[in-house]
Amino acid sequence: MSILSLEKVCKRYPDGRHQMSVLDNVSIEVDDGDFIGVWGMRRSGKSTLLRVAAGRESPDEGIVCFDGDEILLMSPDRRARLQRNGGIGLLAADWRPARNKPVLEHVALPLLSEGISLREARSPAWAALERVGITDCAHVQANMLSNSQRVRVALAQALVRQPRVLLVDEPAVFMRPSEAVEFYALLCSLGRDPRLALVIASEDIAPIRTARRMFSIDSGSLRAMEEQGTLVQFPERAQARQRSQP
Repeated sequence: MSILSLEKVCKRYPDGRHQMSVLDNVSIEVDDGDFIGVWGMRRSGKSTLLRVAAGRESPDEGIVCFDGDEILLMSPDRRARLQRNGGIGLLAADWRPARNKPVLEHVALPLLSEGISLREARSPAWAALERVGITDCAHVQANMLSNSQRVRVALAQALVRQPRVLLVDEPAVFMRPSEAVEFYALLCSLGRDPRLALVIASEDIAPIRTARRMFSIDSGSLRAMEEQGTLVQFPERAQARQRSQP
């Protein structure tokens, strides 16, 4: 049985007098230990797909299930627990740290809702920072970090709760190219973890190149890349062809 599934999901937003369809009849299943890449350009529906999958937004139509239970039918308390230990982690591109808190405390904060003290939470927070390679920033104020450091701290904060599913939206969007390469390698290593199902949505093919399953999304429609007749124009391939033309 899939750990996370979306079945015929639709999501619309008001656009003047009309409704704009952002997700159109989307179905996907995520298994334990899966590594899925979703490729699409800006405004293709990637971010909405991940927010709906994480239970942060409700679909207008369709069903979203985690571990066999429909998220929309869960009680508010149980739905909130999805964001806690063993649930669904979401790393969003627009993550911003709280001011005047050292990084270690920032990563430890999600564990306080589990009823443990900040002192007890520091140990798993340090382990999460170690996993993403940023322990040297543990005692730095979070608002003093560079963009690349902030993304790693956000990833540590998502991992500290040991989610069964991690959804990553547009990784390394604000990083320098060399920093992005290192971060992509980190994500690929997470994709090999059998305890974690990883879904990365990106307009860059690099972070999802090693995914075990690939999908494309365009105008809210999701298609498996291996489907017959599916043709996706990756930017790097289009640029290579342009350079080869006389």
